[in-house]
Amino acid sequence: MSSLIDELEARKNDFILVADVINLMANATNSTPSQVLDYLDTNNIDERLTIFYMDERYNFHSYRKPLVGLGYETETTYFALKDAMMFEPINKHGIFGKNQVTNNVINDVYERTYDINHHKRNREDDYLTLSETLDFLNSKKGFNTSSYDLRKLRDLARKKLLTPCFYFSGYVGSFSFENTKNFYVEVITGYFTYRLLAEEVCSSDDYITIPSCETGNEIRIYRILEKHTAEYVDNDNGVFLLEKKPQGFHDTEKVELKCIEADEIRFSKREINSYIASLTNSNENQNDSSVQHDSELLAKLEKLQAENDNLNSRLSTARNTYKQHRNEIKALQEKIKQADIEKAKLIEQLNKVELTDKPAIIENNTILYVTPAISIMNEVIAEFWIDYDPNDPAPKQSTITDWITDKFDDVSDALALNIDKVCRHTSARSGGKYKR
Repeated sequence: MSSLIDELEARKNDFILVADVINLMANATNSTPSQVLDYLDTNNIDERLTIFYMDERYNFHSYRKPLVGLGYETETTYFALKDAMMFEPINKHGIFGKNQVTNNVINDVYERTYDINHHKRNREDDYLTLSETLDFLNSKKGFNTSSYDLRKLRDLARKKLLTPCFYFSGYVGSFSFENTKNFYVEVITGYFTYRLLAEEVCSSDDYITIPSCETGNEIRIYRILEKHTAEYVDNDNGVFLLEKKPQGFHDTEKVELKCIEADEIRFSKREINSYIASLTNSNENQNDSSVQHDSELLAKLEKLQAENDNLNSRLSTARNTYKQHRNEIKALQEKIKQADIEKAKLIEQLNKVELTDKPAIIENNTILYVTPAISIMNEVIAEFWIDYDPNDPAPKQSTITDWITDKFDDVSDALALNIDKVCRHTSARSGGKYKR
């Protein structure tokens, strides 16, 4: 085995899987993993310890996600070992004793190290079929009020609350440093998954096509049950599931696993229990909060009741006042209605008044004989000259003659011109005022 690879593998010795910390604490305190998560969250572990993930080059990077939201990612994320050992809420339970740490880590034939108990725990888990998963969820009546079906199970998988997977035991290949010359093949037994497997939960097909190097939909290791070395890592490019050992990378397409039967989809019972526990804890927290605030809610209710009584009293007073003045209001409304009717009649009468109905008025208010031309003269005087101010510009002759011919039918241009001359104000004549 390359000494360079050994050096890279040694980097992992400075880190410990998040899942290992949780399980060690659960065993040491006789608690469930969910209770350990709640305990660590209460002690603000996200503020005290950094969570890391390892890339394909054995480099560790911080992973900005809260511990309680990791789900199955606790199997692929790490704490810095020295930080975890110095965090008092963890180390006070004695989980880092010599026997508890070193006995879990062994060297394989290639002098690689890995946690054998981690794989053992995976083998001890139950992996349920779709029907078994639904039966198990629906049997837990204490945490849900509605029954589970395939659609709801698919939605849980889409939200990454549960992970669909399938069993495979055989050759598994992957790249190292994204170089085809470093294509590794090893026999692995375990459960695998990929992102779009969630969509197959409701499928009615008999077979499921396995993706091959699809970006964003790569096959990834979900749980390892058994492997021969610690060399293999689940890098960002995913893995290849092979029906037999290829002669090289160029041969993988020929021997790659193409499909599985639809009824091979499984769900981890341990993960299902964690999901149920998270819902149960959420309900319990809600109940505790409700009990804690009962007195406050009762006080608020009493205050609101008093305010409501006061409003009802004021409403009753206002209603009585309204009844007392209702007849007066109706009478006033009727008077307003009648006044509006009278106003409308007067406006209508004024609109019907025509200036042509007014006879010519001369001195001493003597009414003369009225002809059509005189009526036109009266309208011209009313339109242009009644309110004329000699200091203002006078209307043009063409303006008045055009107005006459437009307004009155059968009036010649000559008659219109003569009417303008007769009606025009003396100060507006081209020759000035008439000489006497």
